Amino acid sequence: MKRALLLTLTVLIGTHFANAQTKTVTVDANDALNNNTKIVAQTSIGQIFFTGHQLGTSYAYPSAGIFRAWTDNPNGANNIFFDGITAGTTNFSVRADGQGYFAGNVGISTNAPAAKLHIFSQYDVNQITALKMFYQGTWGTPTYATNFRFIDLNSTESGKVLQVNGTGIGIGYDPPAWSTADKLYINGNVGIGTTDPKGYKLAVNGSAIATAMIVKLNSAWPDYVFKKDYQLPSLQEVKAYIDQNQHLPEIPSEQQITKEGLNLGEMNKLLMKKVEELTLYLIDEHKKNKDQQEQIDQLNKRIELLNNKIE
Repeated sequence: MKRALLLTLTVLIGTHFANAQTKTVTVDANDALNNNTKIVAQTSIGQIFFTGHQLGTSYAYPSAGIFRAWTDNPNGANNIFFDGITAGTTNFSVRADGQGYFAGNVGISTNAPAAKLHIFSQYDVNQITALKMFYQGTWGTPTYATNFRFIDLNSTESGKVLQVNGTGIGIGYDPPAWSTADKLYINGNVGIGTTDPKGYKLAVNGSAIATAMIVKLNSAWPDYVFKKDYQLPSLQEVKAYIDQNQHLPEIPSEQQITKEGLNLGEMNKLLMKKVEELTLYLIDEHKKNKDQQEQIDQLNKRIELLNNKIE
């Protein structure tokens, strides 16, 4: 009797601990005999929420796999393979049509992503590229390179923010088309070393260097100075202007340059105009000097003749 009670108590205790612990199910994943080993978890009303099925004896992809989710329904959008829900909120899901969703941040090489997509890459001689996107298409067809987007960042406030296609980059604008040699388009003002471009298309707070610089003027180059109908100011008029204003006519003053800066294209045009006017002054002065020298030469000849007659 005691032995029967003790046996019953042992069974009850064992059953209690078995129910309290996590259950483990072990199966033969290779199941070479009947090829139908599977694990199925379902609700009491038959809703299946997990199925694992080893296909065949090999682990090689794609003929088999440790875990694969299969569906015969061609409408992949209706088939959710993975779906994580907490308190009625979907945290992640993967659909049969390849679409995926994550409610939180996604980290690549980091387990603490600080953004919707956080990529961390430490320098490695064998892996020197953190992010690489490669375009494969028919370059002979303009629509492939023009319409394809590596990056497409937009906002409701300013529209296109950053667009990268197969040929170039557009910041606030569409990127260059395949048919052009352009690589970068920027729609708006750009500040380098400053947060206040002051309305200029490009504002640089610091030094800049270039091997060549081309400035295309909207106004005419001052070759009109050499035309016959040009009214060249007299030197007396220029002197009077300088005495009153302490700078050349049409040339910005020191105060104006300090306040507004120096327009290189406009200043080169004005300097060229002054050089051309100065050239006309020199030509006129040379003509006067030549005429005076001819008069002096004639006077010298007369004096010499008079001296010869006196002798």
